[in-house]
Amino acid sequence: MSTNAADEDRFPAVEELPQLIEKVLADPDMTKSVERHVRWVEGTLKRALKREDFRTLYGKSLRDLLGPGATALCEMTDNGELRVQELTTPPKHVTASQRRRSSILRRLASAAGVPSGAISYPKPTPKPTVPAWARSELHNRIRREVDRKPSAPGRARLLVVVSLVLDTAARTGELCSIGIVDLAPDLSWVKITRNPQAHGGDLRVTEVWPVSPITQAALANWLPVRGLLVEDLQGGAGALLVVLHGNRVFHGQGAYKRGMPLRVHGLIDSYQAHAKELKAEVTNRGGSGWELPKNLEQLRRGVQERRASYDTDRQAGAKTPQWGPVVVLNPLLPEELEKKKTAAAFGKVAQAVDAFHQVREAAGDETDPQVLRARRTLREATRLAWARSDHATTLKLLQQAKLANDDLPAAGYNEVLLDALERT
Repeated sequence: MSTNAADEDRFPAVEELPQLIEKVLADPDMTKSVERHVRWVEGTLKRALKREDFRTLYGKSLRDLLGPGATALCEMTDNGELRVQELTTPPKHVTASQRRRSSILRRLASAAGVPSGAISYPKPTPKPTVPAWARSELHNRIRREVDRKPSAPGRARLLVVVSLVLDTAARTGELCSIGIVDLAPDLSWVKITRNPQAHGGDLRVTEVWPVSPITQAALANWLPVRGLLVEDLQGGAGALLVVLHGNRVFHGQGAYKRGMPLRVHGLIDSYQAHAKELKAEVTNRGGSGWELPKNLEQLRRGVQERRASYDTDRQAGAKTPQWGPVVVLNPLLPEELEKKKTAAAFGKVAQAVDAFHQVREAAGDETDPQVLRARRTLREATRLAWARSDHATTLKLLQQAKLANDDLPAAGYNEVLLDALERT
């Protein structure tokens, strides 16, 4: 039985619910993801209120609807009811949907200023992470695979993904957001824009992480393969991780073409498929089993444990951190201080270019130790300028300092990266 105007007089919660939903969605920290979840729970509540028995019991006020009504709603959905397509059998275990629905119901109750009756579901037991000894061995195995210079796009991309996670503990969403512009000129650093879970604001901290020689080699191998994948795209192609094959629809996110940015669901699925394929191939080649976890998140959490242990070491008085970002760009830091640091980095680039020209002209030999030291100083200054700005600004600085395009390798610029930057 559907609701009507008389029902709204008898059951004010029916009329007040849409206003409450709009109030919650008006939160300036509301994200698109949470907004979708709020709308989803709103639909479930509306379907419940169309049932006369539920409306009679819990429709008289928001206190009733979001208190005992929320308890009843959770129990009904646990039994497979109130779905667009109702289940004949209820789920056997607590699902992410149940926890998400309960969280949104509590948010609605808080906004309405009433006690919540939503059931609190236990968090899932995390799957075991990769132990420290296995992470070390995994680095060695990845190096051997990178040394083979795989041309298969799936394998080349997988090695980049695993290497970046081992170096930076990046989440899947953070990996998908990495662009070509986020790679240092010599591929030795990478910018990771952190996107922690349950963070509702738009401000994000960007960390510049050093990456291992293994990761640098994996990137150098992947970039030409990636270049072939993006060559048919219209317009710019800036993502580091791109789709290998086009498809019409993927997880309801719309059609995509080969070379388009890889999305989170695509990364998760492709990691599982290509990791399984790699482990089977290595075994067939006579190699021993890999400690490569089934899920990418297991690997990330294992690396995160290492980061936590290093943080403990630093707090205990360790002088030099063993693992951490070389630069942190935090939008909440004092703006004037950040401008001074950036200006100082830019100034060092101009000085390094002048010193490089002077030493090379005096030595007349590119292999002279003084020339090599000047190149190293120039490379380090260029890399730091990029870390605090971007490639366009850094290349313009080098041009203004009278560094010829042919000398860009002296500033650390990788030729493959320059080709990719030009395509973007």
